Amino acid sequence: MSRPLLVALACLGAGAAAADEPAAGRIVEQVVAVVRTPSSTQPRVITLTRLQEEARIALVSQGAVAAATGHLDRAALRAGLEWLIDQTLLLDEVVRLQVFEVDRAEALEELRRFQARFPSPAAYRGFLARWDVTEEELLVVLRRTLRVQRYVDSRVSGAARIPDADVDRFLRERGGEPTGDRAAQRAAARALLAGERTRREVKALVADLRSRATVRVLDPFAPGGG
Repeated sequence: MSRPLLVALACLGAGAAAADEPAAGRIVEQVVAVVRTPSSTQPRVITLTRLQEEARIALVSQGAVAAATGHLDRAALRAGLEWLIDQTLLLDEVVRLQVFEVDRAEALEELRRFQARFPSPAAYRGFLARWDVTEEELLVVLRRTLRVQRYVDSRVSGAARIPDADVDRFLRERGGEPTGDRAAQRAAARALLAGERTRREVKALVADLRSRATVRVLDPFAPGGG
């Protein structure tokens, strides 16, 4: 990740130019999305390299350690791009509101949890080396993700409060009066309803931010895309 943000379709080396050799096209980096929000002074450019790195970090953070070394297919990259665009929009909103700062100690705790996902310290160090990510860069991503998650949690916390009447209605619609362990069934129903409502709240929150932003996706993952 520690490389200049160079976006070009063709790059001519200075030495080749000096020697009057023909220019050779070479892709240095590929832009997959550009995001501009009302509060940002500059557009946020998402490159393919950054997408691949951040998608792997997000997957490993959720326990999918195979993503540390495995191939990310088009579907995974498309999903990762949508997630990263949402992260970009949410972070701009958090910064604008100046809320939910994450101090370095909290970020370091997130880093320790990330490290613990790997089977050994050597595997963790191998992950960093393989994808050219410094630990400080990883820390920045984890810190940002934690800050955004706290903001999202604060916005959707009410969705988890499900009235008893809603639980009763859900159980009736699913097949009459519950039998067996009634308390466990009610708890499961409440959790399911809370999850569904939370997802709807998050979707609405992100949709609102997207409606106020300009998002241009250059999708290289579709068949023939590039």
